[in-house]
Amino acid sequence: MKNRKSNIELCRIICMFFIIAHHCVVHGGAVNMDICTNKYIALLLLPGGKICFVTFLVISTWFLAEQSFRADRFLRIWFQVLFYSIFFTGISSIFGTTITAQNWFSVLFPIMGNSHGFAATYMAFYLLIPFLSIIANKITKKQLQWLILLLICFQVISKVIGTVGAYYAPISSELLLFTLCYYITIYLKSDPIIIFENKLVSFLIVIGVWISAFIIIVAYKVIIRLSGNEIISFLTILCSDESSILYLIGGYALFFLFKNIRVPQCNIINTIAHYVFGILLFHDHNFFRLVLWNNIFHTQNWYYSAYFALKILLCTIIIFVCGLIVDYIRQKFVEPFFLKLNIVQVLITQINHFIY
Repeated sequence: MKNRKSNIELCRIICMFFIIAHHCVVHGGAVNMDICTNKYIALLLLPGGKICFVTFLVISTWFLAEQSFRADRFLRIWFQVLFYSIFFTGISSIFGTTITAQNWFSVLFPIMGNSHGFAATYMAFYLLIPFLSIIANKITKKQLQWLILLLICFQVISKVIGTVGAYYAPISSELLLFTLCYYITIYLKSDPIIIFENKLVSFLIVIGVWISAFIIIVAYKVIIRLSGNEIISFLTILCSDESSILYLIGGYALFFLFKNIRVPQCNIINTIAHYVFGILLFHDHNFFRLVLWNNIFHTQNWYYSAYFALKILLCTIIIFVCGLIVDYIRQKFVEPFFLKLNIVQVLITQINHFIY
């Protein structure tokens, strides 16, 4: 924990808070309520969650850009995802969710099965690191620029073309987004953009992206439903998902904002951040997320409450704390048993030997 930079770890924690709040209004259904003040609060949280998702991804690629593949790290993450997939599929079943034999079979495959999308993509991406890093080490600066441009075309521009042409070619993917951010991060580590190095400018970019995306979303959710405005419909591609250009800019600006803020080394911050990935898996499991918002927090019952914003805040804090406790218990008592298994130790040795 001591080697972690507390400014980056604080950024990781704050991002998770906004991601939880984002999931609260999305999976909790608040974004679909009738037009009212609370609906605008819910819509305001949408861009924040997407920006923070990109920043969360950037933090991962920032450290992966200077690390080598480690089989023990991969298997630790693989087991973590498997643990949450099995455990919360079981919890969801207890709450009445129909879980078929096919569902249970799928849950047993953390990467290609029914697990968390970000986690599955992260593991798939991590397996590619040894090969992606070879490219990064051999490529020239000009070639890297062209590679980034191509990846932007495949991941970002293809969606613009798809909107205009009414046909989406199956090119973009979350794995491609990880790869794009990986190479952008590598480029920025050696040749940073000057405006991102200015904390005030980075802050203004984040706020500008957030407000712009909010205005577009509100216009789409309200105006286009009334008038069918094609311009507003087209503008939604700027903030439709995590790989939209606005969120990529906002996500990187938020990362560099915290990177350039001086935060004293704090073991508490670093320790809490150590459990953030578990908190993500805890609250956003594919089966459990509906149980969490509909059966436990009953979000549908307080859409129009005068304390709507306060209840979102309380839900976010409760989920964060509970997720932290669950992952602490898992790391303390479950993970060590898994890592001590002879088959795991053999796998670690064989995978490292195979790759290196």
